[in-house]
Amino acid sequence: MDTHQITLVQTTFADVATHADEFSAVFYDHLFTIEPSLRSMFAADLSGQRQKLVDELAFIVDNLGQLPPLMARATDLGRRHVDYGVQPLHYDMVLDATLFALRAVLGDRVTNEVEIAWRRAYNLAAEMMLHGANSPAATFIDYD
Repeated sequence: MDTHQITLVQTTFADVATHADEFSAVFYDHLFTIEPSLRSMFAADLSGQRQKLVDELAFIVDNLGQLPPLMARATDLGRRHVDYGVQPLHYDMVLDATLFALRAVLGDRVTNEVEIAWRRAYNLAAEMMLHGANSPAATFIDYD
């Protein structure tokens, strides 16, 4: 990702954050529509989970230009998601739900350029999560 793409993701996420409840509701509705079996991985009341989604996205978006904290958080997240039953194939579904929710909340502000930036940001975080899912412990040095 270049700095322009990071800025695009961060500025559009700032708009999403003002509609966090709508974004997270649309995200989970769409995720469970495209893969109903995923619903069983979550509690009946999604309110806490919806907030966790927004909080994790906020951390990832805020740290896109800072590899050590992003890597630490994303690898840990991937490691924990294995315990929840998350499989590698679910990552594409989550990307689909994320983009769907972005479009629902931001409408025509999700241009091709914005979508590409979000895809790159998501893929960066997802790769780190998949690394964490396949690693018993952190395998990087945190220089901070």
